[in-house]
Amino acid sequence: MATLRSQFDQALTNIEINKDKAKRAINVHTEIRDVLEKDEKLTEWGVDTKLIGSYSRDTGIYPGKDVDVFVKLTKLDTKSEPKDVYNAVWDALQKEYGDAKEGGRAEQQARSVKVTFPDKGISSGANSSFAVDAVPAVQDGEHWAIPTKDRNRWTASTGRWVTTDPERFGDMSSTFSTSQLSPVVGGRNAYKPIVKLMRQARRTHLGDKRPRGLFVEFATYEAWVSGTVTGDEWGPLLAQTLRLVAKRFADAAIWPLCDPVLGTPVEPPVDEKDLANAAAVFSELADLADQALNLDDCQAALKWRKILGSNDRADPVFPLPPGCEASGNRMVPIVPVSRPEARSFG
Repeated sequence: MATLRSQFDQALTNIEINKDKAKRAINVHTEIRDVLEKDEKLTEWGVDTKLIGSYSRDTGIYPGKDVDVFVKLTKLDTKSEPKDVYNAVWDALQKEYGDAKEGGRAEQQARSVKVTFPDKGISSGANSSFAVDAVPAVQDGEHWAIPTKDRNRWTASTGRWVTTDPERFGDMSSTFSTSQLSPVVGGRNAYKPIVKLMRQARRTHLGDKRPRGLFVEFATYEAWVSGTVTGDEWGPLLAQTLRLVAKRFADAAIWPLCDPVLGTPVEPPVDEKDLANAAAVFSELADLADQALNLDDCQAALKWRKILGSNDRADPVFPLPPGCEASGNRMVPIVPVSRPEARSFG
């Protein structure tokens, strides 16, 4: 079986968020949090901001353009009006950064406020902009609630808020990734790297289609905590995960995927057609992965290349092993032809 550990290690390096980008993420989310925590109205409501999302869980992949900030208002609960809560966060950020409609950098989203941080000297491409999404939240029992995406329901008696707990999922993710139940490859905890590879496969083959990266991460987490995924090499671990996630997508229409913290179906739900498409795509990827496990190094690498695709840092992200041609054939060594020694007669 072709293990290709060093090639997987390089692929992970190619898709992981680099140190400069991570440093920038720290700087911008710290800036946004400082603005929010100094706002008079939000302070009155007990504002407490936290970094959430794939950046906080270390499951994000390049280019890592978005950072999520959870704006917890500890003195409010779901009796509060979503519109009032949202507008308070919007007011604080548009006062600091200006309204995007008027040339500023703050922009209203369905239930968050987006603030862009354009890169200096870069006008296009994956690194042309960087953004922070600030998501307001109020207390909901032992968890938190954020406004529903459907603003028409903000004034309704029910369905105005969606229960969530991204901080708790981050804790669960980190705890599991370092537990004895989680496989290890070459001394490296394997869960989060596999999540990154799964996100890369999703981005390559689904693009802007649903399900999004968090849904894939939830499905991966469910597969791994079940103890079904075993091994100590990247290839078999990724192949098993692709197969289990493909099956989970196929079953999700009648057996909804649940938020690991809440134990309730993920909101908003993914359309059945999108689930069916994702199931078919990931099933094909799982087939490719299974084939790769039974091929020689060169041919196996071609399968992994197809699964993981490219980004603007590496095309493709999965390198070929030494001695392999782009076609998947092994290079034939050139044997130098020795010249006969000159002989003199006479």
